[in-house]
This record gives sequence, structure tokens and C-alpha cells, in this order.
Amino acid sequence: MKNIGNSWSLLLLATLAACSSTKTMPYESKWNAPFSYVEEIKPDQQDQKSRLRYGIINDEHYVYITLKTKDPNTIQKILGSGLKISFSPEGQKKEGYSLLFPVIMKEDRKALKRIETDLPNSLGLGLLLDSYNKEALWKDKQGQRFINLVAADGSIKSHISMDKDGELSEQIAIPFSLMGVNTKENSMLGINIKIEGQSSQSGFSPRIGIGLGGGIGMGSGMGVGIGTGGYGSRYDNSDRNVDIRLEVQLARAN
Repeated sequence: MKNIGNSWSLLLLATLAACSSTKTMPYESKWNAPFSYVEEIKPDQQDQKSRLRYGIINDEHYVYITLKTKDPNTIQKILGSGLKISFSPEGQKKEGYSLLFPVIMKEDRKALKRIETDLPNSLGLGLLLDSYNKEALWKDKQGQRFINLVAADGSIKSHISMDKDGELSEQIAIPFSLMGVNTKENSMLGINIKIEGQSSQSGFSPRIGIGLGGGIGMGSGMGVGIGTGGYGSRYDNSDRNVDIRLEVQLARAN
């Protein structure tokens, strides 16, 4: 009986470890020259669990991250909770820096509850995304503080949008100087992309579901509805959380 109990304990621990661990994936950043990341960077990898596509480039001053998805479940989580992107510079404290964007306020959640029209052509959604593009929450060694994204001299750049085909995009630029990174001396940067508070089942959760048109976009029978409560479509996959862990090899100028 003792051996059976020990075997069961070991099996349980192994199962919990397998469920809770997320594999860190290697990623090679590309050099941001001579183009602008907003126009040129295209996600070249996809997280199979969340269907979130990502791409990373850098120059000597900034790291640029672009995230894109058409997955309704992932979209509703980003709009309802925001993405937290943590950075672990080589030789420094793990996840010592992070950016939360978009910042979801109580008023935002109320606005999400009121949006019951077609997306991505919803005026309400457009206004909501405009409010999301005003500020982000940055954490460093001094603590957390809000970043004004509208100010022309803002060093951190973040922007979220949805195109006419229902693809949600986030574009982020972080100065290396804010993380004490020198690209001539530091070659690796850990990056963790995760839904803020996704482990908690409490709080408001919006619903986005595809209509009976067979896709997202314009035209009759094709639309995306957003509201509150549960959703029972084939896109309901509550365990498909965003948790992408990358070990990024920073690019250098030739």
C-alpha cells in the first residue's frame, strides 16, 4: 500500500508539473533597418494554443513587437483583460520589467457590455479602442506607473487596432534604455506574453462569437457579436490561454 501511495504521489506531481509548465521557445530577432516596424514587421511565428501570431525585430535603441490574431476566443481575452508583456534582460532579475496594454478600466468593461452590434465595423468598438490607445501601465525597478501614449515625446509606443477582416493587432516598441540593455553587450532578452489575470475565473468576461456567415467581415450574415455571459459556439475553448515564453536572440547591425 505504501508503494502504491508513493507511486500515486509521484504521478500526481508529474501531472501537475506538466500542466503548469510552459516551454520557453527560442526566437531570433531581425534587425530593424532601413524600414519602419509599423509598416514592415510581419509576425512570423504562431502560438498554437492561443493562435496568437507574433514577430519581433530590434535596432540598437528599441525592441519592436507585433501581435496579431483573428481567433475570437483570444480576441475577447485581450479586449477584456489586456496583455502583460514581461521582459527579462540578460543578467538581470527575471521579469523585472513589464508592460500592461491595453489597460482595462471599469468604464471599459461597462462599454464592452453595451456593444451589441456587428464587428469590426462597430462605432462603439472604435471608440473603445481609441480609449485603449491613450495609456499603458509600465513596471520597472521604481515600481508601476502609467505611460501617456498620446504624448509625442513618449518613449514607449503601443497601439491596438482591428481591421475590416476582424484581425486584432497590437504593436509595441520598448526602448532598451528603460531596461538597462546595451545591444552591443547583451545578446539575449527573455519575453513573456500573457493575458493579465487569466488564471482567475472571477470578474467580467466579454463574449465574442462568429455569426452564421462562415467568417468575420463585411456583408450579410457575416459579423461578430460581442456581449456578456457564456458562449457555446465551437470557438469556445476556455483553456486556450495566452502564455508565450520566448528567449530572444537580439539582432545586431552587420
